[in-house]
Amino acid sequence: MRSADLKLNEFYKTSFDADPRYEKMISIPTSAIGTLRKELIETIGPERMKGFLMRYGWHCGVSDALKMKQLAWDDPAEALLAGPRMHILHGNLEEVIILQNDFDFEKKTMHMEALWRNSYEAKEHLEQFGKGGHPQCHTLVGYASGYLSTIIGEKVIVIEQSCQAMGNDCCFPICKTVKEWNGKADDVLKYYEPDSLINELDRMFEKLRIERDNLNRTYQVHEKLMNEVLREKDLSSIAKVLFQTTGIPVLIEDKHQTVLAMFGIEQHELAERQIKGLSGITRTECLSVKNTCYLVTPIFLQRNIVGYCYFLYDNGLPQEVDWMILERAAVTCSMYLLNERTRLMAEQRMKGSFLDEMISGHLCREEFMRRAQYFEFDVRPPFFMVTLHEKSKKLSSRYPLDFNDELVNSLYNFCRDRQINNLIADKSGKTALLFSETALTERGYTKRDVSKKIVECLQQKYPHLDFKAGVSSSSERLEEIGQLFEESLAALKITNPKSCVVHYDSLGIEGVLFQASNVNLIEKFVDKRLGKLIREDRHKDMELTKTLYHYVSNGCNVHKTSRKMNISISGLRYRLQRLNEILECDINRPAVTYQIYLALQSMIALGELDMNLELEEL
Repeated sequence: MRSADLKLNEFYKTSFDADPRYEKMISIPTSAIGTLRKELIETIGPERMKGFLMRYGWHCGVSDALKMKQLAWDDPAEALLAGPRMHILHGNLEEVIILQNDFDFEKKTMHMEALWRNSYEAKEHLEQFGKGGHPQCHTLVGYASGYLSTIIGEKVIVIEQSCQAMGNDCCFPICKTVKEWNGKADDVLKYYEPDSLINELDRMFEKLRIERDNLNRTYQVHEKLMNEVLREKDLSSIAKVLFQTTGIPVLIEDKHQTVLAMFGIEQHELAERQIKGLSGITRTECLSVKNTCYLVTPIFLQRNIVGYCYFLYDNGLPQEVDWMILERAAVTCSMYLLNERTRLMAEQRMKGSFLDEMISGHLCREEFMRRAQYFEFDVRPPFFMVTLHEKSKKLSSRYPLDFNDELVNSLYNFCRDRQINNLIADKSGKTALLFSETALTERGYTKRDVSKKIVECLQQKYPHLDFKAGVSSSSERLEEIGQLFEESLAALKITNPKSCVVHYDSLGIEGVLFQASNVNLIEKFVDKRLGKLIREDRHKDMELTKTLYHYVSNGCNVHKTSRKMNISISGLRYRLQRLNEILECDINRPAVTYQIYLALQSMIALGELDMNLELEEL
């Protein structure tokens, strides 16, 4: 190869001597090239930088190859092998080791494999960015591709399989014609396509124009939505504006997926169009269910998800601007809900304080009437109270700090949706509600219906909790509201798994007993009076205890009790004698009979004795 070396030396000598046949050459420090790479990455991104450097290297390789072809070579292969030496002479590499070199100038085919040692490009990348996961010798690859393609006369693509920039000992390129790559080089070919700066600027301008239009449209929609909030419109108005500006059906739901507002959807379509199971969504997502596409975003309030807002697409997919508009709509819904919560909580605290003062007896009738008018509470008697208490089904569960506010809000919505007039207060760790029975009747409700529906609604909304309700009697006097609260508490004390709603009216004299602060006193009274009987009768289906109840309920009349229980008189007399023996007393004595009856009624109220009685909700 001495002739090849001589020709290369001659080439460089004549170049530096400014021979008019050759271009002048300049030298650039590798560190400057490294800095250029860094700025290109930061300016146009790694992909465009890669294409820029590969095309730059291609043109350098083509230029050198054309010069080599002008020299008189004894063997065309020498011009081919001059390429690696040119690489070294330019300072791109320190050494090239050819592992395989198969080529055919007539068929225009080649397969070359080599090792590049100490690539300046890999070195500069390591210094600027550190070790990476992809080959980085873009200029070298472009140079080799351009040089070999010009010499062979067929497009050759060089692909790095490993690189020093990846942590390898050396770079390992493979050189083949496009045909010989069999499609494996298709992803690389795009980097060699000419791409002018003007075209790049045009693309960037178009992208910026689209972004500007999207931002302008989003801003306009957001401004309209904010105007609805400032005008104190509700969520239905927000949904209407969204539909009118986008033409896309919209749904707004709370976190339990109860529909708060919708537009562009008919009521009869709601069951089919509404998507279920959104509890796991914490950011904007595009979902596909059956033939409908949904763009869903959560509504946050004080860092908690309180609902969902989503668009429905029967045809097509959401555009980028739809994501932006929907997320702004969710922010608007958050602001509306925050305003509503703030207003509602302030109003409920005032109402709660008002009712608390009435229960405590701190307000006179005139003051009550004046303030009730301010709160739009119906003051027409009679009045009654419902007191609620909740308990977690799991002992380890803890309530959220704002659960009481959420519960009051749920009760407020329940009454508002049914146009029921009431006052709500948090009293003694319980939730108390005051109603006007006259106002309820006008709405087609009864005391029994409302108390039952309240508990059913709360059980459905909070399935992890057990709710109990005590319902007071009715009173014509405002001054007795405190007494109504005590009655509702008494009824609440004797709720049990079988009776989650207890009415004070369904209780007899035992209702007065349950107004005592300690239910243990009543349980002790029952045990003292009937304890021996209960312990003996518990494993016999309470047969004797039930007989005793029927006997005292029928005025201690043997014949009436016999007919009521459908047993013989002799059989009844035997049971009565047995009862006297167990209780060690004469059950026919009036004073004893009264105490026994009171104890039996207390057992029924406590749920310890099931007589299958048709008592009022007991």
